[in-house]
Amino acid sequence: MGASFEVRLGAVAGWIAFIGVTVALIVVPMALAGQPPTVLTDPAVVMAYFRHPEFALINGVLAVFVGILAILAFAYGLRSVLVSGGDARARTFADLGLMVLIVTAPVYLVSGALGAMLVQAADGDPATFATLFRLYDLIYNGGADVLEGAWIGAFSIAALGGSLPRWLGWLGVLVMISRWIKAFVPVAPVPEAIIPIGGVLFVAWFLAVVVLMTREAQRSGAGVSTTRVATV
Repeated sequence: MGASFEVRLGAVAGWIAFIGVTVALIVVPMALAGQPPTVLTDPAVVMAYFRHPEFALINGVLAVFVGILAILAFAYGLRSVLVSGGDARARTFADLGLMVLIVTAPVYLVSGALGAMLVQAADGDPATFATLFRLYDLIYNGGADVLEGAWIGAFSIAALGGSLPRWLGWLGVLVMISRWIKAFVPVAPVPEAIIPIGGVLFVAWFLAVVVLMTREAQRSGAGVSTTRVATV
């Protein structure tokens, strides 16, 4: 029953996180201001991007719930699926994925807070804004992407030896690679195409995992119900 609860919790949290991240952190910002800026973007364009007051709510509040809390619960359930149906390697990497995500969560929190601060700084001194944005870019497009690639990669390697389809594991490995390439954006030239391509790969991987976890939760729930009926 415990494992069943973990999987159900992960599936529900996964849908909340997927819809929240896709809509609140990807679709809405792009609809409001276009492609997110990097250090290569013209400073005036960067300041104009962060002059949208909605970004204070998105980065400072919504990102905490859908980008941290919901994803942690989702990962907890995903670990349960991978551990229960996998070999020793799958169990090791599933545990590693959850641990890396727990380490990543404070980085998400800091980058979200900096993103909210940039909204206030966008109407102030350009030099101060540039310094704050540089820090934000290093954390969000640098450090966070390295860690995000690591936890996605760990779960994906676990999936290669677990009960989930192997193609899901390989898709996750592609997401990991794209995240690590994107992490070089703050410090080195990176093809601009890697950002949208990596984003599409991430959305596809995330959706596939949530759908498969939902099916697993339904099977697990049906198994628990059958057991209860048999023991009555």
